[in-house]
Amino acid sequence: MSKRYILIDPVTRVEGEARVVIVVNGKNSIDEIYYEILSTRGFESFCIGRAVEELPRITSTICGVCSWAHHVASGKTLDKLFGREPPITAKKIRELAYYMQIIDSHLLHFGVMALPDLVFPETDPLTRNIIGLLKVEPKIASTILGTRRYIKQIEKIFGGKPIHAAFMIPGGVTRSLKEEDVEKLKEQVGELKKLIIDILDFFKNRIVKSELYQSLLNDESYMLKTYYMGLIGSGRELTFYDGKLKIIDSEGREIAVFNVDDYTEYIAEYMSNWSYSKFPYLRKLGWHGFDEKYILRVGPLARINVVDKVPTEIGGNEYKEMIESLGGKPIHNTMAYHWARIIEIVYSIERMEEMLDDPDLLSKDTVNLEGEPRYEGMGVIEAPRGVLIHHYKSDEHFIATHVNIITPTTFNNAAINTELKKVARKHLDLTNGDRVEYKVLNKLEMSIRAYDPCNSCAAHVIDLSTSDEFKVLIIEKETGRKRLVKYKVV
Repeated sequence: MSKRYILIDPVTRVEGEARVVIVVNGKNSIDEIYYEILSTRGFESFCIGRAVEELPRITSTICGVCSWAHHVASGKTLDKLFGREPPITAKKIRELAYYMQIIDSHLLHFGVMALPDLVFPETDPLTRNIIGLLKVEPKIASTILGTRRYIKQIEKIFGGKPIHAAFMIPGGVTRSLKEEDVEKLKEQVGELKKLIIDILDFFKNRIVKSELYQSLLNDESYMLKTYYMGLIGSGRELTFYDGKLKIIDSEGREIAVFNVDDYTEYIAEYMSNWSYSKFPYLRKLGWHGFDEKYILRVGPLARINVVDKVPTEIGGNEYKEMIESLGGKPIHNTMAYHWARIIEIVYSIERMEEMLDDPDLLSKDTVNLEGEPRYEGMGVIEAPRGVLIHHYKSDEHFIATHVNIITPTTFNNAAINTELKKVARKHLDLTNGDRVEYKVLNKLEMSIRAYDPCNSCAAHVIDLSTSDEFKVLIIEKETGRKRLVKYKVV
């Protein structure tokens, strides 16, 4: 019997466009599953030839959800390329502003994309969304939506506008904070914290204690025993803005701690001919395809696994409680990403409260225009979804000659594909032809959404150098018939 194809197209409640292609053989077993990112963006290519000082503005438009992450990572990269060490005030303003990006993105994902899966996963897809959530859980849905007002006002104070901010420049930031800015921030952060604590209480009492979530945490198909990578601070604590990269193995053993300048010694990238996204891997292990023993993961769960502590009162206690509840570290179940995000939201709002009492924030010394250019720079931050690396080179006129961006979703790409196969093989009944209940297909989508993939960020390249052919899945509009066609590269 010939092969047949089952599609989830599009994957819903994720950023960007993607689909899942399940390849079923004649014996009704799964040969392959592909998580396909369907659009190519090409930002790295069209940044070449631009003045590098434009890149913080340009790269922030890679994505509207995590525009701040690219903006900050790009600015940090230019600090090194121009050889300019930002003043302490500039660093603190950057860090303070960036906590709001973590809160913004995490709350958006939790409320709009993830929570419907955790409240009513088996309902009709037409109602399994934020609108349905407003009907079933109006109080928590309204609370989450209520956070948006404060978040956008706070982001506007720092960046001039909530999305695609314009405040990072080589060696600092474009503006200082006034006393009235700080007072307004304190008021808004205080109000936002009240809502966040309500969300934390809901998650702990309604989600963590639910039979559904506990069953997901105990479902081995959602479990990958992988390597993990994340930033650690000088005290090996949770950090987002600055630090060293730490890698651990599936047993929790430390493999490496290194500066981003050395990332190419540890990270390499594989390019396939069926996805616009790359597949990063650990250079010393080599590329082994979708074998979880060799896969590297990043993001909230990876950060919880690599750090030694979360250095705030409430966030620290929640971190300890999570580890104790799940039997210690490293935690491998992908559904724990949701729990880790909630902890990071709480930690971030606590850090903002602490930092707003720092008198350094009011200094006018916010930019350093002196330095010895290196004409090359690497910058790293923890984007909401995980490690984000920018790497630029320029000529003597500061025109970009090389741009490489490795995003969190790119890092997690191999893990997403690997886990999909495990979930499908456990939960899909392939004996009824192509008819699969939406309840079952949602189990696959839940696996994807737990990673909070940003497909616009991950879509970089189509590469045909590794093969002399590429494949196109053709779906006939009238009949719905599917066939895979191979094309030769000439």
